[in-house]
Amino acid sequence: MQNKWGIKKIAETLSFKLKKQGNMYDCKATLTRVMMALDGELTEAEEKAFLIHLHQCSPCLKKYEIEKSFKKFLTEKLCRQRIPSQLVDQIRARISSIAGS
Repeated sequence: MQNKWGIKKIAETLSFKLKKQGNMYDCKATLTRVMMALDGELTEAEEKAFLIHLHQCSPCLKKYEIEKSFKKFLTEKLCRQRIPSQLVDQIRARISSIAGS
């Protein structure tokens, strides 16, 4: 049977706490940092703390690797396409008319 990873299962899997040497690591917050790390949005201090946590927490490291490979997969499969400027203008006008309602 195939393991289905829907939003609920992912959230349940990632919302755990891990005790390590008397300290409580917030693995839930680490997931947020995973996304920020992959996007290059962590400060130097945040990145250092993040890497220390990954080094000490194998479940978070595994989740980081999963997210990293998924992002790589997506970037390899997606390609940018040029959108006609007329279409962009029509979409903006439509959004403005809806927002103004």
